[in-house]
Amino acid sequence: MIPQIKGKTAMVTGGTGSIGSEIVRQLLSGGAEKVVVFSRDEIKHFMLKKRIIDERLETVVGDVRDYSSIKRAFDANDFDIIYHAAAMKHVVVCDKFPLECSRTNILGTQNVVDLARSRGVAGLIAISTDKAAAPVNVMGASKLISEAIALNSDYTCVRFGNVASSRGSVIPVFVDNLMNGNPISITDPEATRFIIGIPDAVRLVMEATEIARGGEVFILKMKAFRLGDLLDVILDACQETGIMRGRADIRETGLIAGEKLHEDLISPTEAGSLYDLGDKYVILRSADRGSLYPGIVRADLLRYTSADVSLASRSYLKEMVMHYISSIQGSHGCS
Repeated sequence: MIPQIKGKTAMVTGGTGSIGSEIVRQLLSGGAEKVVVFSRDEIKHFMLKKRIIDERLETVVGDVRDYSSIKRAFDANDFDIIYHAAAMKHVVVCDKFPLECSRTNILGTQNVVDLARSRGVAGLIAISTDKAAAPVNVMGASKLISEAIALNSDYTCVRFGNVASSRGSVIPVFVDNLMNGNPISITDPEATRFIIGIPDAVRLVMEATEIARGGEVFILKMKAFRLGDLLDVILDACQETGIMRGRADIRETGLIAGEKLHEDLISPTEAGSLYDLGDKYVILRSADRGSLYPGIVRADLLRYTSADVSLASRSYLKEMVMHYISSIQGSHGCS
């Protein structure tokens, strides 16, 4: 049981997605009295209800961009805590459709935060991304603004790197292309990215639930990987499992606009407000809040990039890849 969750009513926006649905599972196992999933894809609602059979789970079809839509969910429930995971997250798509990205990631967050404040919801945790640290693309900029919206209302944010096996992330994209005989585009084999599994990502969310005081950003200390190393592991795994169709067509494109060679989780401007909490960092808006967190110490970092941390082992990467392959074999009947 999670003391801060037991007996409480929670809402998860974007709760049918990879991270959102795991938050739902952990809330239910943590003793929540009721969990309301708010998302706009009715098919995913249907599939979620088939995967998670629990009378405490309620699904609501709606769009965070539509204030009246999400207001109806608030009118029908007395929420104790909100987990805001609804977002547009694909860099290329967000760069192509910046207005749509802004409507979801900025206006949608403002709608959720405004309703939470007006109803006196004590806790809100917004899911963010490493792209929000020193952003160089539309998606990252929109998430940095969405963080500011949450933080200005004294709510909490958590930042992740690349969440392995989440929809649209690098492992599913590479594996699915190999399965379908499509070419794989890799920007730069030497590029590095942070990586975290879905359970570890959601563990950070639950830990934030327990220790958050409001107005902070939590960042789990993560390993990193080189794109070239991950691709090698994926090729071996797809050959080993027999799911690769034909020979791999690998195309090196070079970095595109809006991409970094190495990702940031903490920007230089944030480093002065950074504190160490053991297995994670926290960015505090004011130094006098440090006393609220047991064991906190100042972090001696100028920035935190994927080039500065230890690389994940090949066995760790293979475990992530095989987990995804097993999941699609189970859902699609692949052999």
